[in-house]
Amino acid sequence: MMRIKSDNVLVVAPASSSIPFPAKKQAFHFSSVSRIFPAIHELQPGSIVLDYVYTGNDTEKILRRLSANSFYSKIKIYCYKLRPHIKEDDLLRALGVHYFIYAETHKPTKQQRATVKALGEMLEGAVVKKSLSIQVTE
Repeated sequence: MMRIKSDNVLVVAPASSSIPFPAKKQAFHFSSVSRIFPAIHELQPGSIVLDYVYTGNDTEKILRRLSANSFYSKIKIYCYKLRPHIKEDDLLRALGVHYFIYAETHKPTKQQRATVKALGEMLEGAVVKKSLSIQVTE
């Protein structure tokens, strides 16, 4: 799980994105790249998470605009990517990205998947028992 210190986070990604995100943070999700800068002025987030694949060619423009204006200097920029790439990461870091979040590193392990599956089965069993007892007593 990524560590974001600010409470308000602006997430620029598609609506169906699978970016791992801390539950205690207040996220403002935008799927329109053109709404980023008006949203920054309205919400004044402490951090921005950009989905590199989704923003595509606009990523460089966005980062250059964020680094050129002193109003945005205190905003931490996170970039969500599928996998590390040395040249791209170096360019993005030079343009102002503070942290990278890689999808490869956030995949659940076999043990974690087995644990989640076991918990799901236990909860499902408890719900079925509860619904059966409700039906019998009524």
